[in-house]
Amino acid sequence: MAYLLLAHDGPEQLQRLIETLLGPDNDDFAMIHADRRSALWSALRRSLPGPPGRVHLVPDPVAVRWGHWSQVAATEKLVREAVRIGCDHAHLLSGADWPTIARADLAAALAGDLCHVEVRPGHMAERMQTYRFDTRWLRLDPARDRLAYALTWELRRLSRWLDGTREKLGHARAQPFGPWAYGSQWWTLPADALAVLARELPPLLRSGRLNGTLCSDEHVVPTLIARHFPGRIAGNRRFVRFPGGASSPRLLDAHDLPEVAASGDWFMRKVAAAHDPFFMTLPAAMPAPDRDRTATE
Repeated sequence: MAYLLLAHDGPEQLQRLIETLLGPDNDDFAMIHADRRSALWSALRRSLPGPPGRVHLVPDPVAVRWGHWSQVAATEKLVREAVRIGCDHAHLLSGADWPTIARADLAAALAGDLCHVEVRPGHMAERMQTYRFDTRWLRLDPARDRLAYALTWELRRLSRWLDGTREKLGHARAQPFGPWAYGSQWWTLPADALAVLARELPPLLRSGRLNGTLCSDEHVVPTLIARHFPGRIAGNRRFVRFPGGASSPRLLDAHDLPEVAASGDWFMRKVAAAHDPFFMTLPAAMPAPDRDRTATE
């Protein structure tokens, strides 16, 4: 298995995560994309955590922005390196994720060619069909960046005018893979599906089609998998909880542990040692999921 990790901070927790994922009795490996602007990128260039030779660093990372197509670019680089090294299955994770079952149970659950990715056809597809000029500045602090924040609203107004004009002229944005689907950014895929991503993502990024899109990381991979493997889609098996109306999941704590265990999910997010280090004893403390349920969902 390949663990493809998107990270930008938390070196100590990242090290613990990698040590937990890469046990001594398998040939699994981890591939890290560290945000090019982060101190983590500089630190990892000097020294990698985990077992020697089994942890790799993307050599040409991008500066990642929330909701921006740079998230797809970072994912593409992880996919490219995983295909180059070779693996049977790959799990896309963040540095704030954690496994919830033992590696042996995870391997048993992956005995097949299912694509574990959320796919919701058509959901929020307008984010891919409209054009936002402000996608580089989606998380400005209005109190600290008052002038820039005000400018983004003018950019949004210009975007709405452009989209309205395009609609009147009948020039909808291209859908190179058919109607867009939606799904969580985080997935587990077999080698043949990973190879499709490695083939399709580079020309898509070069084309500029993702410019101006909002959260394209939640649309591109689900759409590609739905197009190429429609009969092999299964749940992405991530335990995550969003507060009402929030765009980011809340931090989990020990109170969530019974629900996590009952879910049978393979990974949970988000966790932070500074918030609650309950997850540091997992997966050994978690009961194994029902394998029949895992195989059929």
